[in-house]
Amino acid sequence: MIIVLKQGVPEARVDELKKWIESQGLVVSPIYGSEKTVLGLVGDTSCLSTDEVSMYEAVEKVLKVQEPFKKANRKFHPENTIIKVGDVLVGGRELVVIAGPCSVESEDQITQIAMQVKRAGASMLRGGAFKPRTSPYAFQGLRAEGLMLLKRAGEAAGLPIVSEITNPIYIELFDQYVDLIQVGARNMQNFELLKELGRLKKPILLKRGFANTLEEMLMACEYIMSEGNENVILCERGIRTHETYTRNTLDLSAVPALKRMSHLPVLVDPSHGCGLSWMVEPLSKAAVAAGADGLIIEVHNNPMVALSDGPQSITPDEFSYIMPKLREYARIEGRNIPVGHSVAYAGTPGSFSYEAAEKLFPTSAMVGLERFEDVCEAVSLGKAEAGVLPVENTLAGKVTEATELIERYGLEIADRLKLKIRMNLVAPSGTDLNSIRKIYSKDKAIEQCGKFLGEHPEYRIIPFSTTSAAAQAVSALNDKCSAAIASASAARLNRLQILVSDIQDSDENYTEFVVVKTK
Repeated sequence: MIIVLKQGVPEARVDELKKWIESQGLVVSPIYGSEKTVLGLVGDTSCLSTDEVSMYEAVEKVLKVQEPFKKANRKFHPENTIIKVGDVLVGGRELVVIAGPCSVESEDQITQIAMQVKRAGASMLRGGAFKPRTSPYAFQGLRAEGLMLLKRAGEAAGLPIVSEITNPIYIELFDQYVDLIQVGARNMQNFELLKELGRLKKPILLKRGFANTLEEMLMACEYIMSEGNENVILCERGIRTHETYTRNTLDLSAVPALKRMSHLPVLVDPSHGCGLSWMVEPLSKAAVAAGADGLIIEVHNNPMVALSDGPQSITPDEFSYIMPKLREYARIEGRNIPVGHSVAYAGTPGSFSYEAAEKLFPTSAMVGLERFEDVCEAVSLGKAEAGVLPVENTLAGKVTEATELIERYGLEIADRLKLKIRMNLVAPSGTDLNSIRKIYSKDKAIEQCGKFLGEHPEYRIIPFSTTSAAAQAVSALNDKCSAAIASASAARLNRLQILVSDIQDSDENYTEFVVVKTK
């Protein structure tokens, strides 16, 4: 039952009403809104009649709540709840992005990732220390040591930390070290754990179970809130269906549904939602468009050797490439993802422009854009503090498109860098060199490998926007007949193998890059 109070009613009248309700064995939860104050009644309200309550002078109207969950119900709390985790607000205009590895594996690993995701714009650092795994022989986490390493890395990067609790006996440890305590899918209905967490003041991240309904999820949330802890954040992380192509089926309809049913913030975990790293970007965009208050993304510095969930983890470079795109989606929805100083470059992680930008700005967030003109436009509009563009190559000559754009947008050259260019023929793992029929790459890269390509007239050359985008396309095609000319880092990031290295016409192959800024 919900009691809506009249505006301006004397406090003494409200206290009189509350005392009478409590005498009936019910718990009263006042909710103070900007326009209305309501009293939420928790317990068996069958002892009260609507007419009886309406007789009190302070009451404007009485509403019956049919749903079994009360404190999590939007009818109890019409306005969105904003929850503070460290200095981060969850549920407001700014979207939160939680990033980090599935498991903390070492101090160097978690510290390196923490610094990289922070630079790209992450709001919090995640990492597992106590890992519930399907197999008893799988890596179970570093346990207490892992929590301490995670906390140390979070403090070094200036990020609140998120980690999953598996057993009530660890509550004191988590209360001491963790800023946002996660209840994983396997423990969503571990009611004894939920009740213990309800006695803390620490924010709780509650993930949906493998095959639980939204009402069951909100009832699990009710266990925490009924014990006094109302700082709960909900998370959709995919459910089990008949589909086997993905690890789980990400139920994005849960986002608007939960936002209607409850006042609590809702996050989405696209990594567990699909189990495939290449799906993380489109599902993250879709989650933002669906109205999520934030994302939880698994990021590992080397997914190929990750001790858990490597196939669904993206690299820090891929994370930095996704973040600017998510900001644009957030902007369309009237939301915002904060960003510090950023540097724009043409291409994707693994491009030579990216390598140059990293050398020139080792501590700035990198923003990968598709075209040279996009870089100039971002700098001129103040969306990036600087841009990095190639202007000349020792083999292919001047990059006239870039120099003309710099002049057209009225930008000035603030710095220069010469980068040695090594071209490689890269393809999906297991590809035989003799089976290659199509080569993807940027026109300038193709020009720089004329001798090698001249020896293979059977190759069909397909120009692409950038070398890194070409590598990304070949990875997606995965047809064993296609290859790309790209850098070694592009091969690594796209999980491609190098079939032939150093295929450029000359070892004296350098590209000069310039830093452009507004005058």
